[in-house]
Amino acid sequence: MSAVPFRSKDLLEAWLDEFTASGAGGGGVAYVADQEPLNGADSGLVIFPLVNATTSVYLAPVAVGVPDWRVTIEAQPEVTELSPSAVYDLCRELSYAADLCAFLQVKSVAHMAQLAEDA
Repeated sequence: MSAVPFRSKDLLEAWLDEFTASGAGGGGVAYVADQEPLNGADSGLVIFPLVNATTSVYLAPVAVGVPDWRVTIEAQPEVTELSPSAVYDLCRELSYAADLCAFLQVKSVAHMAQLAEDA
C-alpha cells in the first residue's frame, strides 16, 4: 500500500463529525489541518486546541501504512499556572484528546480491513 487512504481530509472530517455527534468529545473542537500533501498523500494531521493551556496538541498517524495514531503535546512557550479547577479542566481536555486518538485508530483499523477485503 503506497498511500494511507485514511489520511484524506474529507474522510477524517467525516470521522470527526461522527465522533462529535456521539458526544464522546465533551465539547472539544478538533479539526483537520490544511496541509500540503506529502508524496501525493495527505498528512492526516488533526489539531485539538486546548483552552486551559498555552500549548498545542495534535493527533497524527504514526507512519504510512500503519493504522496507529499518537497524540503530540508541543512544548509550551511559557509557564502555565492553573487553579485546581483549571487543572481538572485541562485533564478533561487531554482525556478527550486521548478518546479522539483512540477513536481515529479504531476507525483506521476498520477502514484498512475494509480496503483489504475489497481488494
